[in-house]
Amino acid sequence: MNILRKKGKEKIRFRIMNGRVSNRDFKYMKRLFLGSLNENPDIAEQLDKHYKLIQVCFFYETKDPAVENTLKNILKDSTITHSSEPTPAFAQSRKNIGCIMVFVKQLDEITQKRTDIKDIENYHKNGFFEELCHLVEQKGDSSTHPKAYWDLWKLYQKRGLNHFGNEIIARLDTDRNHHEVYLMMIKAYPNDWVIRYWKYFEEPFDYERTYEEWKKSIPLNVVYARLITDYLRLVNGLYVTEKVPKERISDNCSKLLEKMKQKGKNVLKSRKNLIEKDMGSSAWGIIESLDESIFETSDVFFSTILDLWSSLALI
Repeated sequence: MNILRKKGKEKIRFRIMNGRVSNRDFKYMKRLFLGSLNENPDIAEQLDKHYKLIQVCFFYETKDPAVENTLKNILKDSTITHSSEPTPAFAQSRKNIGCIMVFVKQLDEITQKRTDIKDIENYHKNGFFEELCHLVEQKGDSSTHPKAYWDLWKLYQKRGLNHFGNEIIARLDTDRNHHEVYLMMIKAYPNDWVIRYWKYFEEPFDYERTYEEWKKSIPLNVVYARLITDYLRLVNGLYVTEKVPKERISDNCSKLLEKMKQKGKNVLKSRKNLIEKDMGSSAWGIIESLDESIFETSDVFFSTILDLWSSLALI
């Protein structure tokens, strides 16, 4: 029994939110959540420290009509909005209340695509553990951001580029957060993380062609901001791969990890070429000087991004 499930004082609770979620699936998913907490008492302790309550809701799909109102009610925040874009799960928090939404249909769909994965139960447990790690990273409130985050947002707003600014800032924030989350995951389940993420650097579209299309209809400073954001995501991912404890992974995972690293380096090189070609060697020099320390905290990251965007006239 972990610290979050003390009898009569349960801090983590589970609910079926749609009748199309079977009781069998509910018991299976609940067992995986609790199993990952029992196996990682340090994560359970962090959650206990930052949260008064964590509610895990099992919906059938992201389009279920009650998702947004459920979020608003659990987190007591009427300003929350919900995108029905497909996702297997996500985590949000407000004022020391946490909420994890799981969508069974999308979870099944993404699982079916991963024909390379043999142990589906571990794959699912690793995904649920990731959402718990997100709550740890959020420290009780996912709406809290550093001053530099809001300063960047205000600059985009001032220039009438709200739509692009929201997109870029959300992506930067998501990628920064994942640095912290992935480090927790590889500490707990290094083999499962490698098996799940070894295709991380594979791209579903021709990036360079898409990039050239952006330049035809989008302000160049926005295009370049997207390019650097995408570059930083790749760098971030490669930093994490270097932290995977090689002595704790299987021979097969070691081979997958090396494939992952090589693919990441190749894609990173193509981004570097675009930056040098379109933004110049001086811009590349500034970007190249950044190191892993910028990803460690949100405060440092967004202060660095604000300075970088100003130096390169991206805003």
